[in-house]
Amino acid sequence: MKRLTRIDELVATILPRSRLPKRLRPSQLLDTDVEPPRAIAPKVEALRELLRTGASEEPLTGRIVSSRDVAVTYVSKLGADRLESLWVIGLDARNQVRVERQLARGGPAHCVVAPGDILRVLVLNACPAGIMLHNHPSGDVQPSPEDIELTRRTRLGAELLGLRLLDHVIVGGRRHFSFCDEGLMAEPLRRSA
Repeated sequence: MKRLTRIDELVATILPRSRLPKRLRPSQLLDTDVEPPRAIAPKVEALRELLRTGASEEPLTGRIVSSRDVAVTYVSKLGADRLESLWVIGLDARNQVRVERQLARGGPAHCVVAPGDILRVLVLNACPAGIMLHNHPSGDVQPSPEDIELTRRTRLGAELLGLRLLDHVIVGGRRHFSFCDEGLMAEPLRRSA
């Protein structure tokens, strides 16, 4: 057996030793590419989140009234992430958070998600409104043409389902960009030919 590091010892102290996989060092469970055993998966995810955020953010709860409410939580959660991920935040009729879900995690420059994936979370959780959110690992928070098109198509789908897509927030580094704040959510929807 390889000599355990201090991180191995810390992980082994927090997680039940009897449930740790024999083929891995305890610290290897912190790697997001490693699938943890089902019995300890929630604790492993909590440890990964703690490492990713430095425990600096408060959970997104309560009523969302601006992009800043979203950015305060997610800039610290995703701003320094090296891989792009897309999240959806489902809201009730009073803009209270009902669900937060990571839908996709990709590479350093993109992740693949379809409008239906986003809208499915809202429908299945009975959320009449939602907010899209993703990070740009480069730190440049300006939306790409693909970001703009995904937002347009998702808004169109939401409209057809009677749902409201309130915003699409992009975080990178310590900054954020809001489609709503920039007036991009007020633009009329045009169906592409």
